[in-house]
Amino acid sequence: MRQDRRPDDHPSDTGRQHLQRGPLPGLTAWLLVKLSGALLTGLLLSAALAGGAAGPPLPRAAALSAPANLTQPVRELQLAATPDGSLVLAALSDSGEFFSGRGWFTGRNLTAWSYGSGAWQQLGGVLNYDVPRPASTLNLALDEQGQPLLVWNENYGDNDVVVMRAFLGGAWTNWHIRYLGDDLPYAARTRAVAMHSGEPQIAWGEYLRKPYGSRLTVRNWDGKTSWVRSPAFNDINAFSRTPALVLNAEGQPTVAWLQGEVLGSNVYASRWTGTGWQALGASLNRHPNSYVASTQMVMDNRGHPSVAWLEDLGGQDTLYASHWNGQQWQALGGPVNQHFASAPSLALSPDGHPVLAWVEERGGLGQIRLARWTGAAWQDFGVQNLSARKDARSPTVAVKPDGTLALAWREDVNGIYQVQVRQFGP
Repeated sequence: MRQDRRPDDHPSDTGRQHLQRGPLPGLTAWLLVKLSGALLTGLLLSAALAGGAAGPPLPRAAALSAPANLTQPVRELQLAATPDGSLVLAALSDSGEFFSGRGWFTGRNLTAWSYGSGAWQQLGGVLNYDVPRPASTLNLALDEQGQPLLVWNENYGDNDVVVMRAFLGGAWTNWHIRYLGDDLPYAARTRAVAMHSGEPQIAWGEYLRKPYGSRLTVRNWDGKTSWVRSPAFNDINAFSRTPALVLNAEGQPTVAWLQGEVLGSNVYASRWTGTGWQALGASLNRHPNSYVASTQMVMDNRGHPSVAWLEDLGGQDTLYASHWNGQQWQALGGPVNQHFASAPSLALSPDGHPVLAWVEERGGLGQIRLARWTGAAWQDFGVQNLSARKDARSPTVAVKPDGTLALAWREDVNGIYQVQVRQFGP
């Protein structure tokens, strides 16, 4: 029996097909609206991608072999590029079926790898604090020296506990004391991470019962026993989620997040001034108060962020991006994708141009897509799957200092999701 596809193969904040919208008062009217929306969406997306076909020649692609002993089904992965041009890959993979005393569960192991001089080298062994455990929601961030930070969830009965390690001085830290736990899954899963000078920062979400709403803050470790949180950067009277977090050269955070009810939300961004949060313009949405999801953010060497997100366009989840020029948000073209999009990953080239990877849904199968901003339009690299007839998920993109693009994803190969890695020369 094939058991590789699980509900958590698809990010929860992109599962819009499960949302119900109010019916129109007649089948004919409903069909007209849907057909008109689909036609308009197709025309807009085709025009946008036609404009993105121009630009410099596409770089040569070269496949990299996956780590040799990463043979079990892979559920999540993250990729990053260090200042010296190495790659860091982290993956959650199945370790077997186990009985907890209350039922069976699938254990997952976290491993990390570095790629340099033509080979993968594992960074330590299994990094979970307790095994066997269910594990999920993997984050990878690098500090300015290229030292990796890993943050993930380990499940303890009814609770998800968020734990972390950093690879400092050639060894993984034991930071189990820094765990964050809450009995609300929302608090355990709404987060983003970054690191400066070997110390992590976490954008963290908490659900508020009174008043109704939520609180998003950035947390720093006090060096002893607890996390210190900033003032909230969102409107605590509104439902907020999916933060993104980047740090400038001084380690000061800039954040982006989603705020509002699910079908009527906005994308906002703010930066920390040292004394408080300063809003960066108004909402980034192309269409304010709409369905939005999957906030992603990167920052250039001037301290200017670029943000990507998913937004409703004619009933389809559509990928957009904008750049802060120091004064206002500039839209980077129009829609990036052609078909229903999910799971975006955002990186930045040495010249400050965003690079995006994402999944497009075609006939129930995920296709990995890649595009880069040329300064004038999105240049599409096409479908990246090994086989267009196989499902692929979890794209993650990074850019080396010399401009080489690196893309990793997981793809169904003979019924097992395996890691695939590809580089595109400068």
